[in-house]
Amino acid sequence: MLRKHKRLTKKELKKDPFLIFTAQAIDYLREEWVKIAGTAAAVVAIIAVAFLVVNGRTKSKINAFDTALTALSNNAPEALELLDHAANKYSGSDKAGEALITLGNRYLMEKDFDSAEKYFSQYIKKYTSNPILSLNASTGLASVYEEKGDFKKAAETYESYIKKNSADVFAPMMHINAGKAYYHAGDKDNARRHFTAVADNETDNQQKQEAEFFLEMLN
Repeated sequence: MLRKHKRLTKKELKKDPFLIFTAQAIDYLREEWVKIAGTAAAVVAIIAVAFLVVNGRTKSKINAFDTALTALSNNAPEALELLDHAANKYSGSDKAGEALITLGNRYLMEKDFDSAEKYFSQYIKKYTSNPILSLNASTGLASVYEEKGDFKKAAETYESYIKKNSADVFAPMMHINAGKAYYHAGDKDNARRHFTAVADNETDNQQKQEAEFFLEMLN
């Protein structure tokens, strides 16, 4: 037969801190449960509103770029303006970076070199995370300088990319480009330096052969 527990008196209850705490907690919850429930509901509501705001901004951003790209594919006259607006409004986002590259390439194709320089330069200053777009921005900007006849500045642009991405798979190609730009600028020493970097470190491939060809021409 189970032994019946003795009921604790108030005097004994006062001597047990755990029981005192438990009793106080129960009393507090009994009195405050409405407030607690209301606070929890408010927190849930705030989280839900925040999610809707962020989700709404994401959809708006995607819609803005989709609208601009659709206009561009249809050769609509407002396409470039829409892309520029979206890039500025959502500056810092991946989509904005893609818009800057698209604008740079488009203006380069149209031989509006000042505008192309503007957008490629903006990308290089603000974005670094996407290696393909970073390569596109650097080669695009260097191409602008080459089209303007400023081969020294083009070579320095290629060099800037190499310094940031020395272990990149595209680095040998950028060395070749920098070497050619320096060659056209009349700086044979720097041209030789870049061609040598490829000739000495690459296996027998097209880039190595091209570098060796230019080195022979320089000698």
